[in-house]
Amino acid sequence: MLHYLYLDYGGRAQYRRELRYSLISLRQELGQELGTAADARIAVYTDAPQVYANWPVEVVDIAPFTQAWSGNGFYHHRIKPAVVLHALQRFAAPVCFIDSDSIIRPGFHAEVTAKMAPQENWSVTKSAVVMNHFELRDPFPPLKGFRTTLPHLGQVRYDIANSWMFNSGLIGVSPVHVPIMEDTLAYIDALIGRARKFPTLEQLALSEVARLSQTPIAEVRDTFLHYWQGRRRLYMANHIERNLSPDWDDLTPPKEWTKMNYWSVRAYNYWYGITHPLEALRS
Repeated sequence: MLHYLYLDYGGRAQYRRELRYSLISLRQELGQELGTAADARIAVYTDAPQVYANWPVEVVDIAPFTQAWSGNGFYHHRIKPAVVLHALQRFAAPVCFIDSDSIIRPGFHAEVTAKMAPQENWSVTKSAVVMNHFELRDPFPPLKGFRTTLPHLGQVRYDIANSWMFNSGLIGVSPVHVPIMEDTLAYIDALIGRARKFPTLEQLALSEVARLSQTPIAEVRDTFLHYWQGRRRLYMANHIERNLSPDWDDLTPPKEWTKMNYWSVRAYNYWYGITHPLEALRS
């Protein structure tokens, strides 16, 4: 059974509202709002389990672990792959981590499960790591010459010709990928002193470990909308406030899901810039 994972730590209200909207869209995709659940479950990893106590999800309290999982506070994005590894070990089943700033579209569950399924290629069967989309090659040129030793892969190096990075707004992995997640955390730890300079280090680490272990990466783009950019998040904050019930425990889908088209986002940000000039500058 596939377990979908969300993460909430630090107590930021905006992130929680985004998580709620995304989770509602996932529940609709899975049919759970109608009581006809697909072969999947949802877990929320959080340092505030009481916030989700009334939701029909499995709540995992990570308050005792956030300090260690964040590299003693040096790099909070490290918590994400640590959660994925913990979930693989906890559930002993495939898991799919979903960033809160996302919207699930029809066909998502079928696409994720199909792309996570083992595939045979030239008599070799491998399970892909599922991620959102490819971003770029040589993402961090200053890492030229970086080398480290990982628990499973052994010695590795940053290769300016071949190193690459995929967006990790979505991470789908199976129990066979436990060594990949362990090496990902070790890769991050080897660079954690530079984490402020490279905020997307966790994306690089997972992408590189998959590449070096010759594990395929499958993209999920059309059925997964990841609106991480600041201006789209401003638009979504307004949309969520206007379209979801003020009752936190009400997980009823909105009457209409946002289309997130270019002109609607641009128009709202134009209006927001006029009415909130200082906040618009900060965004």
